Amino acid sequence: MKRIASILGDIAKVSLLLAIVSIGIIAEVKAQPVQPQDLYQIEQTFDHDFKVVQVIVNPGWDVRLVQSPEGTPTRLVVTTPCAEFFEEGMEPTLMEAQKRKRSEYGWYELKANQWMPRTTVVELFTSQPLERIELKPGARLTVDRWVSDSVHFDFDIDSGAVVVIDSMVNPGTTTFAVHDATLDLRCFRGKQLYIWNYRNSRVTEGDVKTTAPRTLEPAKEYKLRYINLNFGIDLAQPILNDSRYGSPYNTNYGLTGHIRMTSNDMSLSRHFAWNIGLDVSYSILQLDNAVKVDGSSLVLDPSYGATPPRQSLYWWSIGLPVTLKFGFGKWSYTHLGGPFRGLYATLTPTLNFKPRLVTKSLDEDSHWSTDRERVDILSRFNIRAAIGLNCNIGGLDKVEFYIDLLPSFRSSAEAPQTRMFGLGFVF
Repeated sequence: MKRIASILGDIAKVSLLLAIVSIGIIAEVKAQPVQPQDLYQIEQTFDHDFKVVQVIVNPGWDVRLVQSPEGTPTRLVVTTPCAEFFEEGMEPTLMEAQKRKRSEYGWYELKANQWMPRTTVVELFTSQPLERIELKPGARLTVDRWVSDSVHFDFDIDSGAVVVIDSMVNPGTTTFAVHDATLDLRCFRGKQLYIWNYRNSRVTEGDVKTTAPRTLEPAKEYKLRYINLNFGIDLAQPILNDSRYGSPYNTNYGLTGHIRMTSNDMSLSRHFAWNIGLDVSYSILQLDNAVKVDGSSLVLDPSYGATPPRQSLYWWSIGLPVTLKFGFGKWSYTHLGGPFRGLYATLTPTLNFKPRLVTKSLDEDSHWSTDRERVDILSRFNIRAAIGLNCNIGGLDKVEFYIDLLPSFRSSAEAPQTRMFGLGFVF
């Protein structure tokens, strides 16, 4: 820790003298004495072999971000009037540099200010290739002058926080997500600029120029902007083979194809978002035992003897999935090697069309014959609930547990309270 000269008192005296001279006051002036105030500086230096692409500023700080020459180590300079918080050689670690496991990237995190006065000034000098800055509630950040070569540069500004951009240049896409906070964008140059203005945020724009048209105005939550079209296939197989129980509804494997349209994620808050969709699916469920149709149910059919047929149920469904998502913040950034992106819960009201029982059997000439018969065994309406984890582990995209909240079969199908459920993996 080093002491800065006590110049505040002298500045105050000079200012008072200039004021008296300029106004031309002849009368006696009674001025209150101004006490000089000592300032102290604490400096941390960070020199590491990984790239830092994110800065997290926790509450209680007024930070000035300055871009330093390429290749120079990062420095954090803290200027404070309170020497009693620090003793020589005992200065606390105010900021940490952390690296994701199995990744070449990391982040800086400035710890929350719980003891120092708000007049403390923090300056962060870095040449790291930043791509994201996250401000926690009540934090303040001023970007002095920044020239970036990032494809994407994101600011996430939480409630009560303030971001001032004195000068910034980014040839890629820059996004500001302002959650009931303040953004003062004084000078900006870039290709594309997005400003998401949530709730009662205050956004001021000065000299702002982009090479791409401003296609997006400050947005509100719950805004539907686009629809995604996806195609997918589900494979299912029982964990336990329970054919010994002799049920006509025992299954061997299942296959479902999906045509799914999903809206963009619409933000509810900093961590929560939701989306809606339309899911048209076609399912094939292979039966484990030989069965026949008996009214509106299936019953076991022992007449086939030693050569059982191949039997499957085929049906169409239409669902309207509504999904609530919870993001894990810094754990969700794939460029930091985050293994988990977030949790989600989905409710899907589903309309099932009447299934068809398809039976393939060998005739006397050893040829396969196929019979198709309608059987009204599935509940026409159901609600499927799912709880899942979005992840990034070895190509695995999500893990999901699902269950039908209502009985999967009609009461006349003689399968009371049977509900389909399973565990799904999406790659």
